[in-house]
Amino acid sequence: MALIVILQECVPLQDPSDGWSANYGFWIRAGVLGGVVAVGMAAFALYMIPGVVLSNRQLVLLCIGQGVCYPFAALLVAALWVFPIPFMILTIISVYVMVFALLFLLVAGKEAFSEMAKHPDELILTVGFSGSQSVMAFVYAGYAVLFAHVAGTHFEVPVILLLSIIKIIMKNLVSRTIVHMKDMVPEAVIFTVDFFNSMYLATSMQNASSISTVLTMMTIDITQTIFELRSLYYRTNTIVSRLHQACGTLTSCGCLLPAVESLCRDTSKFALQARENVIISSCLPHKLSAETQTLLETLKSLPGNGVRTVPRMSTADFRGSIRSKIEKASAKSIWSRSTRKIEPGNDVTRTSVKPIHEVTKDGKGWLNVASTPHKRILNETLEVLFTTECVVLTEYLESIIPVLYANFVLLFVHLPSARYHKDLVGITPDNVGSTVSNIFIYAALEFASFIFLIFMMMRNCRLKALYHLAFVLETQMLLVQVKLITWVLMSLSFRVEHFGTLAYFLSCGLLLTLPSLAGADFTFGFAWMSHRG
Repeated sequence: MALIVILQECVPLQDPSDGWSANYGFWIRAGVLGGVVAVGMAAFALYMIPGVVLSNRQLVLLCIGQGVCYPFAALLVAALWVFPIPFMILTIISVYVMVFALLFLLVAGKEAFSEMAKHPDELILTVGFSGSQSVMAFVYAGYAVLFAHVAGTHFEVPVILLLSIIKIIMKNLVSRTIVHMKDMVPEAVIFTVDFFNSMYLATSMQNASSISTVLTMMTIDITQTIFELRSLYYRTNTIVSRLHQACGTLTSCGCLLPAVESLCRDTSKFALQARENVIISSCLPHKLSAETQTLLETLKSLPGNGVRTVPRMSTADFRGSIRSKIEKASAKSIWSRSTRKIEPGNDVTRTSVKPIHEVTKDGKGWLNVASTPHKRILNETLEVLFTTECVVLTEYLESIIPVLYANFVLLFVHLPSARYHKDLVGITPDNVGSTVSNIFIYAALEFASFIFLIFMMMRNCRLKALYHLAFVLETQMLLVQVKLITWVLMSLSFRVEHFGTLAYFLSCGLLLTLPSLAGADFTFGFAWMSHRG
């Protein structure tokens, strides 16, 4: 990811006033961004729509094709109209989608389209998932515009508080579009919402006018982290001992995973657990040993397991059914859902495992399982594992993103194209060190909380958080990589003059009258258009 971003930034940019024909560097950047986004869209379809199969070769062809066709289409618009293209990302979004659809048909074939047509609900949810992520990208870009406008005023701190509210809203928005695929929720939400939150928090620290503002940012974020870790601590403090009691084993190791594995391997004890919403299979592919695969088939055959359902998306019941189902599923915090996979063995064959959901509460209680205290221990354990995954991913991302951004600033300020980055205005090789020092301090605090989480999970559950992190990064490598590359390229592109007018579109509803900021013509006059007659 970092290599792609650095190589792109090494491509020189030309003065936008020189016209579209002279700005070859910009068209190269547009091609890179277009190709990466295309791979991300294809990856979503690959994981979210049953029957869609794409090889690595097809993904590469799709990336190259979109990376070539998209800038040529934009170049044609610029040649016939004006350059820079006003609201470029929005103006030619329809062109981008049409090019992508055509290339997807050519690369994936009619069979893939036929499979997608057989699953209209999943297709609509996939489109909604992609749309929610696009909305989030624009919302955070708008936040950057707002913060830049109030920097140095008494509105600076209230706008910082707004960042936490945006984070909560965006998490709910993104998670609702993927509520039927619980195993993908942590990666999908955290590597989108938390990425942008960390990126723009670091940007705000860079642009903050006073040390008190920076301290406020750090205090708010660290306070949230402390509450998350405190909640997780109390949830994990007694779970192992209660799980061993439920399994009838008294071992001194205090390990969570062997205990829950023992419970799952004992079918008689497993059958006694409340499992009306427990789904044995996963929406993600995993490598399992023949023994583990046989065990899963045995567990599937037991009565009382839950069934994975997809929200209905037909026109007739869209307003009623989808809203009620999603809101019901989201009644509890999405971050307390129980989802986890059973550990694989050694000799492997490919199969699929689906996440285990939490037992949901109806009007009459917990399906008559309250008489025995250990009936819900499996669900509680899976909730702990799911929450641990969310917190581990969050702490990991909040530790590395500020470091990556600060290092990007340290590098980019030395490049010739730095003068076209609006977030680098006023930053020189002489003062860049002091400018990003606050970001490194913030990253150090986040890293300290990450280390604390690792030791806490080892103490309470004998659970190696780094293994948990590695498991997610390995099993969802494609999704993680395309998200990181896409969001870094897109967030940096929003700050380059050549992509320019998006920020005004986002800020016009706020009635902001600003000078040229974040690459935007805030007078809405598009002076370069009149200069070209």
